[in-house]
Amino acid sequence: MEHVTQEGTPRIRSLQATPMPDGRRVVVELELELEFAPSPHRPDLELILYNARGEEVHSMAVMEVMELRPAYVLHLRQPDPGAPYRVEARLLAGDRVLDRQETTVRIPEPITVQDDETLRRILREARVIAVVGLSADPERPSHQVASYLQRQGYRIIPVNPTIPEVLGEPSYPDLLSVPEPVDVVDVFRPARYVPEIVEQAIAKGAKVIWMQLGVIHFEAAQRAREAGLLVVMDRCMKIEHQRLLRTGA
Repeated sequence: MEHVTQEGTPRIRSLQATPMPDGRRVVVELELELEFAPSPHRPDLELILYNARGEEVHSMAVMEVMELRPAYVLHLRQPDPGAPYRVEARLLAGDRVLDRQETTVRIPEPITVQDDETLRRILREARVIAVVGLSADPERPSHQVASYLQRQGYRIIPVNPTIPEVLGEPSYPDLLSVPEPVDVVDVFRPARYVPEIVEQAIAKGAKVIWMQLGVIHFEAAQRAREAGLLVVMDRCMKIEHQRLLRTGA
């Protein structure tokens, strides 16, 4: 590709890459200068993530980028914690490279469980699961997941102050009201409620905090990990059980 840098062409004013605490994602933030584009078409943007061996591990193309301060997420399937990764950003007009910048980032040790071996151990060793936010509505994901886990032999304890019972079990208003030990706290509540749930799980002596798909709170995850709990985040317990145990994996 021909590399063109001249006065008046679109350019990358700044490039910043920040690793997410899960150790599997990198947020790339740019500041672009586009107001002097020489044609009515905006330039294309290409982002490439390279590992320490110079191998491309993820790329992203954005056609006719419009934002002056866009942010994107690049993913690592098999992260190498502590190793340097290189992020390259290129503004393109057809085959011409209008501007190019790069930066490096180091991936931290993840604060949440990522490996299948640990997930499988959690699913095999856990017997009592407190499901926070368990709904009595059979159409709700929390009910479907809890019902499935109950059929697999787990003891399910509902935690929901708005219902008296569900799945044949009495429901408790909070974790601290549960009268027996709990292995896993499975969270079906919006992220803003997770810090309080984590504090109760720590006080309760739970071994695992499991945040369901879409439930993400890194600060609460870090707090749980520092207290000695295993943390699973943004994963479905039913899906992982089917993937790791029901398939014979």
